Amino acid sequence: MLAAPPRPPLDVDLFSSNTLFGEPGIYPRGTPMVPADGSALDRDAARDALASVGLDDASARFDDAALVALVPAPGPRAGMASLVGTIGEPLLDAFLAGETAVRTIEVGEPTSPGRVIGPARGATAGDGHHRVVNFRYRAEHPALLALSLMHDLLWNPAGSGQYEECILHALGAMVHLQLLARAPALAHIGTELARRQNSLAITLLNSRHVGSADLALIAPDGPGTIPGGAPTMQTPDFWSIPFVSGEPVASPAPSALAPVLAQVLAPGTLLPDPVRFDSALGAVLSDHLGRAWLSLLDQLAAARALGALP
Repeated sequence: MLAAPPRPPLDVDLFSSNTLFGEPGIYPRGTPMVPADGSALDRDAARDALASVGLDDASARFDDAALVALVPAPGPRAGMASLVGTIGEPLLDAFLAGETAVRTIEVGEPTSPGRVIGPARGATAGDGHHRVVNFRYRAEHPALLALSLMHDLLWNPAGSGQYEECILHALGAMVHLQLLARAPALAHIGTELARRQNSLAITLLNSRHVGSADLALIAPDGPGTIPGGAPTMQTPDFWSIPFVSGEPVASPAPSALAPVLAQVLAPGTLLPDPVRFDSALGAVLSDHLGRAWLSLLDQLAAARALGALP
């Protein structure tokens, strides 16, 4: 079933539709996207949101004193706690130990209105350690932030290129797929952020060589990442998605990336030396993805949650 060619999803309203901040949707015939309405989540609402989809291990981490001190806002803190049990959990530990570029997270207005998480508007170069969850997404289910938190904890705001953006978006999509396998209801929340995150997840899910069930970032022979979707957004594989413009350039990778890679790569895989965001790392991630992070049954559950399979 998983090795069959990707098919159009059963419900295009699970994915991005209208152009948002200059980015076209992958299924334009879907209904317009709308962010979750309401005020920022308080402590009880954030905790209840995690419990409502069965993320009990995240709920247990939510009140960790060290996490409260660095992420006092309940919504973003619950999003950080959602990394527990995913490939992003080592990043959560690194963040708490002060080993990531990000030091604090709150709710605010990012420099770019289209970013889910990023430096605050008006931030100077010296403020790069402090990030904000876009106020636009203050009322969204906190587990929907996990994909973007994964990306931002490893992202270099001083400048990144296509390789870095593609690899970080892929790792974030892996986190979302893991959460959907455990909590399929997240795919069906229907809000703007849910649809944005689902779009990255299904694009990665469909990035495969012909006849294979295994995800592959680089698959030039792939049958297409968004079957039945916008022709201008169609690519054969995840690696071909133009996340940024210009000539691809390599960029340095933070030390916090290594324990994340250990979660997704097959045992014994040798990493390039040095580890950078470049085509060499992309090839390793494509050719040597393991199964420990996403079993066949988990992949099947995520595919069903996204309507990629009945």
